[in-house]
Amino acid sequence: MSATLFRSLLAGGVLVLAGLIAAPCALAQSRPPTTEELGLDPGARRQLEEQRNAQQLRQQQGQQQQQDQLYQDAARQQQARQQGDVAQGQAVLRTWQQRPPLAPDRNPLLGRWTSQGSGGRTTGSGNDIAALANALVGGITAGLCDSMLGHGLVEFRPTGVVAIGRDGRERPMYRADYRGGGSRVVVLPQPGQSFTHMIIDFNGPDRATVAAVGCVLVRAGGSAAAAAGQAVTAPAQLQWALLGTSAANGGMDVYVARSTIHRSGHSAQMSDLWDFKTGHQFEGRRFLSARNQYEYDCAGTRRRMLSTVGYAGHMGQGAVVGSGSATLAWEPVGASGPIRDYWNIACAKS
Repeated sequence: MSATLFRSLLAGGVLVLAGLIAAPCALAQSRPPTTEELGLDPGARRQLEEQRNAQQLRQQQGQQQQQDQLYQDAARQQQARQQGDVAQGQAVLRTWQQRPPLAPDRNPLLGRWTSQGSGGRTTGSGNDIAALANALVGGITAGLCDSMLGHGLVEFRPTGVVAIGRDGRERPMYRADYRGGGSRVVVLPQPGQSFTHMIIDFNGPDRATVAAVGCVLVRAGGSAAAAAGQAVTAPAQLQWALLGTSAANGGMDVYVARSTIHRSGHSAQMSDLWDFKTGHQFEGRRFLSARNQYEYDCAGTRRRMLSTVGYAGHMGQGAVVGSGSATLAWEPVGASGPIRDYWNIACAKS
């Protein structure tokens, strides 16, 4: 909260408090005398009213002090949590710094990777453009991913990290040391960077994720990258069936591809497509459609997003504007509406 905003709220609180104090006084002057006051002379009645007003003022001041105390206690607790988080992070950093450096021939991270931004997203309703934007941006962690890895092609070298532009030009990002090995590699950048360490967990030889932040890495030229390339070009070959049209988000058509339905027990996966009547912006780039992959729980009437890709053109055509591929939390399927229609199609018995 900024100091200016805090002062404005504080000033407003003072005005409210002043109003609360003044109100009993006015009420005391306008109300008829009580039975106790009838036998008193005017001076004694005024003294009694002043005593009551003073008592009310003390009560209100006591309530304000209690509220101030609660705020101060909450602020101290928040500060203590933040200090605890910092201390825990520093302890983790020291633990990794004390480990021996990772030899280049044992470092599975070395080489070129495509940084796809954050996959640690949260979404709202399935047909809300805010949910798509959040999925593409990667939430608040997108800035962390960009500072650690950039966005696009990045190369991990024995002495540091280099960004590779579309024209092939190299831009050194920072010098770094490595620790760990196997399924977890820790990157220790030179001092002065916006982060102290980056823990990278491998999900196979060609795919990795930055722990706690959710930045996704796919090895350039690996099997995961080839699969991602197939996923990008596949929408043009699918037969999309129009599910419905909505006036939301400037107008949008919703499609499903029944050929993408894959069932296993009580679980089913299916691709859908949002085609927007008007363009929307993502990081300054315009997109007109998005393809999503969902998993449906046919027994529990719920679903969760597995991946999403935004396209510059209609019907999944044109350049890829943004993408994310991390499994999100389950969301309930209501009794009616488009999400229920999705679930009915994906879980329909053949």
